[in-house]
Amino acid sequence: MDAKILNSNYSNLLKKAVKVYDKQHEAIAKNIANSNTDGYKRINTDFSAQLKTAVQNSGVKTSRDKHIQHSNYSGTSITGDSPNPEGQIDIAREMTDLSVNQIRHELVTRALQRYYSGVSSAITGRNR
Repeated sequence: MDAKILNSNYSNLLKKAVKVYDKQHEAIAKNIANSNTDGYKRINTDFSAQLKTAVQNSGVKTSRDKHIQHSNYSGTSITGDSPNPEGQIDIAREMTDLSVNQIRHELVTRALQRYYSGVSSAITGRNR
């Protein structure tokens, strides 16, 4: 069997997206866990630039501009190098960011599952 079908541009893009959302989840969770830690520096949770680069480098072609886009993440761009104002983290914002990230992760995970389900159906000649 040719393994290229398992590593298509589309499936590789989806796998990269899952990794980006995993990293973003870890960063947000760390921010929440350290919200009461004095001197903690908030980790940047905007990984949309990484996802945009993955889309551009994926080789996936679309017929419309809006078919595949990078995240239009609207969170702040505070980096890990800048301290929190007064040592505070906005828990409401972090929880909102976590929820949005979870939804995006779930969407990409489902798309990847559908892709591999289609490959399985093509190989076995039957639907589940």
